[in-house]
Amino acid sequence: AELAVRRPFDAEGLARWFAARALPGVEHVEGLLWQRAVRLPHGSAVLEVDLGPTEGPLPLTARLTDLRDYAAAVALARRMLDLDADPRGIDDGLASAVPALAPLVAARPGVRLPGTPSLAEALLWAIVGQQISTVRARALLEAATDLAGEEVPAGLRTAHVHRLAIDPAEAGARAEEWFRGPGARRRTLVTALSAPPDPHRPVPELREQLLRIRGVGPWTADYALLRGARAVDVAPSRDVALLAAARALGLAPDFDALDTMLRAASPWRSYAVMHLWHHRDSLPAHQRTLRKDRS
Repeated sequence: AELAVRRPFDAEGLARWFAARALPGVEHVEGLLWQRAVRLPHGSAVLEVDLGPTEGPLPLTARLTDLRDYAAAVALARRMLDLDADPRGIDDGLASAVPALAPLVAARPGVRLPGTPSLAEALLWAIVGQQISTVRARALLEAATDLAGEEVPAGLRTAHVHRLAIDPAEAGARAEEWFRGPGARRRTLVTALSAPPDPHRPVPELREQLLRIRGVGPWTADYALLRGARAVDVAPSRDVALLAAARALGLAPDFDALDTMLRAASPWRSYAVMHLWHHRDSLPAHQRTLRKDRS
């Protein structure tokens, strides 16, 4: 199959993001070739998309348990890669609304929102990732998947992808067995993932529902919505990586100034956030973290 995409398209940014969070056996990125095992309505599947072409559509190989899932596979790949975005409109809007971001936009045109297969998976990542590094969060979720990951049928496997990530509901129910962190956060995993909000509701309604869950604050809700519901206008609050990037660029000295700048980026705040996150990942190690006396 072929996935139509509007240009420009930041393939490298998507590939780097997915690679940094790829669970072994579940997801694999080699260069600009992305592979991911997913659950679809009638069975498991392995999606493989070549992000590399600089013009024309992106080739998709969908290895399916059930051919009835073909349309669902295409739709999921499009959502996870944010292929329905209008990159020229978004880039022009960001550069105009927040001129300080214009150099980032010019250097990385066509930034996309890296999605997850479900809002529940995005919420799982968000809760686990509270106040810890991506590396640590990935290690915890790898342990959860080792505990209860499901093998995909042999005919679907690639050299690097052979299993599904732990189901979010099971991850919550069995959090005691794999989550090594505060007890309050473990309880949040149990509560939040037992009955996550319906992802088809409007984003403002979803956000309200998430914030009603004990232990889910604005950062967790907005991160989950950005990745799991393609919320284009959210900005996870008091995010230290965002502030580190903004400080390195001389754009904002503190969280209040950062919030003011990001509000100006509406209705495309999520894309402004992605630009800052990408920039933060490019910084020297000593600029990626905030000193305690300045945070």
